[in-house]
Amino acid sequence: MKIYTTIIGFLIAGALTVTAQEKDMKYDKLETMQDEIETDLVGVYEIVADYPDFAYEYVYHDGHLDKVMVTGIDNPADKKEVSALIYSVRSAKDDMRNYCNRVGIYYAPEREAEPKVGYDEFRERIQKNLQYPDNAEDYGVEGTVYVKFVVGRDGEVDFVTADHAIDSPFEQRVDKLEQEAVEAVEEVDVEWEPAIADGDIVDSWAVVPVTFDFKKNPVLPALIR
Repeated sequence: MKIYTTIIGFLIAGALTVTAQEKDMKYDKLETMQDEIETDLVGVYEIVADYPDFAYEYVYHDGHLDKVMVTGIDNPADKKEVSALIYSVRSAKDDMRNYCNRVGIYYAPEREAEPKVGYDEFRERIQKNLQYPDNAEDYGVEGTVYVKFVVGRDGEVDFVTADHAIDSPFEQRVDKLEQEAVEAVEEVDVEWEPAIADGDIVDSWAVVPVTFDFKKNPVLPALIR
C-alpha cells in the first residue's frame, strides 16, 4: 500500500519550484523502489516455501554489499535466483537508507524498528493467533499474505493493512486470508523500539509475511531484513 498526503501551498520563486519538483521525483523514485523490493520479496518467499532450512547471510567488502550466501536450498537454480533477489532487495535498501517518503515514513532507516520482545518471540505470538479460515481451506486457497504497518516514533503500531501474491478466482476467500493475517498481527500486544534515521527517532514501514499452506497450516517465513 502506498500512503500519500496532500501537499499544501505553492512555491512561487522559480528556484524553489524546481527544488519542490526534484523532491517529488525523489519521492516517486523511493515509492517505485519500495514496490520493486516487495515484488522481489514475493519471489523469494514463493521459492523458499519449499525449503524449511533456508538461511542467508550478507557479505560486505569495503562497506559495499559483495554477495549473498544462501544455504538450505538444494536446487542450484532456486539457490541462484533467491540469492539474486535478496541481493537486489538489500542493495535497494542500502540506496534508500535514511530517506523518507512524502509523508515522512522511512522504508530503510539506519536502525529498523524492532519489537522489544525480539522478532522470534513476536513471530511466535503471531503464530499463536493464526487460524486457517474454513472457507478458504475448503476452496483450496493458499499462498502468502504480506501484512504491512507503520511503527510510529512512539513505538505504536498503526495503519495495519495487507497485500498478497495469491492467484485464485475465489477473491472473497483470499480476502479472508488477508483479514486473518491482519487480525493476528493486530492482536499481538508488544512494545516496539522505534526506528532511527540520522540519529533521530522516526516513523518506519514494516512488513511481515504470513503463509497459508494446507500441509503446514499458517506459518511465518523467515523475515528478509
